[in-house]
Amino acid sequence: MTHYICTGGCGGVSEEIGTCQTETCDNWGEPLEECNCTDGTHQNKEGEEEGEEKEAKEE
Repeated sequence: MTHYICTGGCGGVSEEIGTCQTETCDNWGEPLEECNCTDGTHQNKEGEEEGEEKEAKEE
């Protein structure tokens, strides 16, 4: 099922397209990203910036 997640660290999830509504989140007011996972892992997107996972593995 398609859902939308915040990747700013707050863990926000919505069934509708929208923006982050958590004022204390780094991505507050930013668009949520589409996710189609079925296991709740959000395809490892939650809280990660582009390249962050790769850099962590290289260290």
